[in-house]
Amino acid sequence: MKKIIFFISLFFMNLPAIATCTYSSGSEAIVNLPISSKILSDNTLPAGSVLAVKTVGGNVSSMRTFSNCGTNDLYAVIASPTAIEVAGVNGIQGGKVYETGIPGIGYQISDAISGTNYRPNPATMGVVSAWNLVAHPVSQVTVWLIKTKQDIDTSAKNSFKVSVSYMAGSAQQIQSNSSSARLLKINVTLGPFTYRDTSCNVTPRNGSTITLSNIEASQLRPLAQGAATGKQKDILLDITCPDSSLGTKYTYWFNPITENSPTIDGVLLNNIPEAAGGAKDVGFIIKKDSSAIKFYDYKSYTISSVSKSQSIKLTADYYKLSQTITPGGVQAIFEIILQEE
Repeated sequence: MKKIIFFISLFFMNLPAIATCTYSSGSEAIVNLPISSKILSDNTLPAGSVLAVKTVGGNVSSMRTFSNCGTNDLYAVIASPTAIEVAGVNGIQGGKVYETGIPGIGYQISDAISGTNYRPNPATMGVVSAWNLVAHPVSQVTVWLIKTKQDIDTSAKNSFKVSVSYMAGSAQQIQSNSSSARLLKINVTLGPFTYRDTSCNVTPRNGSTITLSNIEASQLRPLAQGAATGKQKDILLDITCPDSSLGTKYTYWFNPITENSPTIDGVLLNNIPEAAGGAKDVGFIIKKDSSAIKFYDYKSYTISSVSKSQSIKLTADYYKLSQTITPGGVQAIFEIILQEE
């Protein structure tokens, strides 16, 4: 046992103190992100549901960047207080959810060096090797609040603060949370929240499964990308609201449960693998008012003053991703989320 401990201590003593990464000029970017939302505390809402969301841009695009890191260098996403994973709960894109300190409410935060505005990537707290890691800095960061258990503690009135640092450097720099290796720091303030027992509900008028008529590959191949195929179907969403919500403003947004395109608005990729009989390079495009919707857009879709009932009309159609399409099944899943302002 002494030999093992001695070996480990030597290992850490010989870790390089300074990263071999090359950094862009300037210092870390620091961004504040407060979230003070109305939270639905209805205990019938399942764990894993999105309770609220907020995106911030600003200085995010001014973050330091890095390249050419050495074999011992690391990329890290570190929270203070230390992030505690919520066991058994998956959030956006099936990602890990972390405790906020408010029983029943967890959080996710998007990564700073991967993902796009079309498809942000939820960050996983911890470290990975920075060797050969290619950074694609984002222009905005998103925080999602996720329900973690049946009952939310609505007696919690205080704010919860967490600072999330995105870093690249040596193990020693990461362990000491050194500003010399920090690319971006997000200071998140969660709450105080207002809790609501009821909220507006959205219901697909004709059921939650939309089945398009079959289309031949030979019919789809000559069409321009995004052109109507003649097989599109309407999706009618009925929104009903309780008396307590009448006259208030609601935002709604579209969450792709299965993978969406990281570069093209409104496109859902095929969730059926080719090996399982899925069509190659064929997906769906979802449109509203003849324009492709934007997934993960938390600002563009609003109802300024809700009434007892209203509806939203979308259309779903096939989408050709390339000319090398092959026949097969096509399947995708998305949801609409309502949030009271």
